[in-house]
Order: sequence, then structure tokens, then C-alpha cells
Amino acid sequence: MRPTNVGSGSTDYELTSKLWDSGSRGRSRWMTLPDAVRQLWFLLTHARTYDIVQFHSLSWGTLVSPPLLHLLGKKAIFNSTLYGSDNPSAVWQARRGHLAGRLLSHFDAILAISPMLAEDYRACGFKNVACIPHFMALPQLQQGCDEAARGKLRQELSIPSDATVLLFVGSVIKRKGVDLLAESFARLSARHHDLWLVVVGPNSRAENLNYDEELGRAVRGTIDGAWAASRAIWTGTVSDKDVLARYYSVADIFVFPTRSEGLGNVLIEAVTAGLPVVATNLPGCTDYVVADGESGYLFPPENVDALTQAVERLVADPVLRARMGQAARAGSKRFGFGDYCRQLKAFYLSVASIRT
Repeated sequence: MRPTNVGSGSTDYELTSKLWDSGSRGRSRWMTLPDAVRQLWFLLTHARTYDIVQFHSLSWGTLVSPPLLHLLGKKAIFNSTLYGSDNPSAVWQARRGHLAGRLLSHFDAILAISPMLAEDYRACGFKNVACIPHFMALPQLQQGCDEAARGKLRQELSIPSDATVLLFVGSVIKRKGVDLLAESFARLSARHHDLWLVVVGPNSRAENLNYDEELGRAVRGTIDGAWAASRAIWTGTVSDKDVLARYYSVADIFVFPTRSEGLGNVLIEAVTAGLPVVATNLPGCTDYVVADGESGYLFPPENVDALTQAVERLVADPVLRARMGQAARAGSKRFGFGDYCRQLKAFYLSVASIRT
């Protein structure tokens, strides 16, 4: 797509309306041959409308596009968003990974959303690599929520005003660590009878094709077995941003025991909401958002004991929660939309100047 005012100093851009959606959501990331052909045909027939193409998903259609774009005098960017999936170390280990890795090297530049992803690309020999983390996309959280509004929201959810509420936002899949969260909550709920859990995420495959039904049953079974089901709220998929912001406002602690991420947009939302965070320590990823010991706690992957200890420390100390929440909100200013636009514009202009 070609912004109409790329030469200006503005952070708002007008884009053409021609977009490509492979329609492969819910299927394998490796698009079928017909999908790849359609994508290449789209790029060919709309060549006059763009100078640079940025790809957001890894597929054979994506991987074979740069040579065509170079023939057309265009540039190709790959946007890497998930460590263990679209970074070169992971790509090379996958089936036909050697071929995929070689094709990946034909991109003019790599845009990584976290230092962890950028470092892997550089370590694997890629030259034009930029790290531009995502911006905070839920401005409602910047407004905060006063105690009266917070109390009203809790009343609507039947959560006691004096309860301590843990919040998780994400898909019910193994990668997100909801099984670790359930085990930790089950342990803590036996010792803290005022502890509640709110899970914002799909409840069935009808809501999201990636929903892991077996894992979902296991997670609920763990909580039911601890006699804590009455203190767990499963919201289902929340698409309305105003409603999502309300869930952040009723929470006291954000818990994110993910096993693998690119950066974790929900972490940015949580710190913007002023919540102390307990998250898996993924160097170059989660520690970019959460300062361990200052705005929350980072625990070793898969370590339920460490997760539980970190959450309990915050549950038992409201003053500590408040101090870390304030630090979290102060640190969230790094993720402003204006700064993101300026960095992205500079990156695009640098790619445009690359000689092929």
C-alpha cells in the first residue's frame, strides 16, 4: 500500500483500500498452492498501487513473493510476530525448513516486534532488521477508572468489592499457559477465599477455531476440583474495546504465564491500565514490557511454584500492588501511537532507499 502523505511530518496516513486476506485463518499457516497463486496474481495486478509490501503471516505465498516484487521494482518486508514460529531458528527446524529459510532471506527487510525476535534474525545473518514494538491499541485504558465506577462494574459481575481479582486475557491454548494459571489459582484459592479469577477469552471453537477444547475442559476441571468454580468468571470472546477495558478496570493483578510470544499486546494493555503483572520471563520479550521487581514479577517458564509465589506476594500486599501498578502505568508511556508511527515511517523510508 502507498500512503498518500508519506513525505509529510504527519503521523496519520491515508492508505489505498486494496488489501489482501488469504482467508487461511483457522487453517495451516502454509497456504495451499491455489492460495499462493491468487496472492501472487493480486500483487501483480495491483503493482501500480504500492511500492512496498509488508507480509504478516508465514506461508509459501509469502515466501515466494519477494522475487516477483523485485522484478516489479518493489520492496518486500516480513513482519515477525511470534518467537518459535516465524523467526529463522524456528523456520529452519520445521518441515522443508531449509527451503523456507532460504526464501525468507530474500526479503529486503525484517520488522520484528520484540528484541528477542530481532536478535534471532541478526544472529542468523539477516542484515536489515528493525525492532519496533507494538503500540498501545486500547486508549480507553489511559483514562483510568475511579473507585466508584470500579465498584459498580464489580457489582455487575457479582464480584465482592473487597475481593482481589486476577485477570488473564488471551486464547485458551497451551501456548498461552492457561493450564499453569488454573493450577496456580487452584492452590491460592484454598488459602485466599477472597481471590477471584477473570478469564477473557473464547469458551468454544464456535467463538474461535483455535480454541483447545481438551485443554479448556482440563483447565475448568482443575479449578472445579479446588472448589473455586464460583470465583472464576469465563467471559468468552470480547470484541468490544470498551467492554474489554472494563475487565482491566475491575482487576488487581494481571497474570500471563505464556510459553511463547512475540511481545504480548495484552502486557502493554495491562501496564497501561496500571496493573502489576506476573508473567513468564522470556528475555527480550516480556522483560521489555515488565520490569521485574518494579512493575511486576517475571518467573521461569513452566514453574508453577514460582508463579504462585509471585502472585501470592501481590495478593498479600495491597501497598506493593499499588506501587507496582503506578510503576507499570509510568512505564507504559513508551508504547505511544505517535512514537510508533514515527519509527515505522522512518523504517519504511529506509527500506525504500535500499538498492536491490
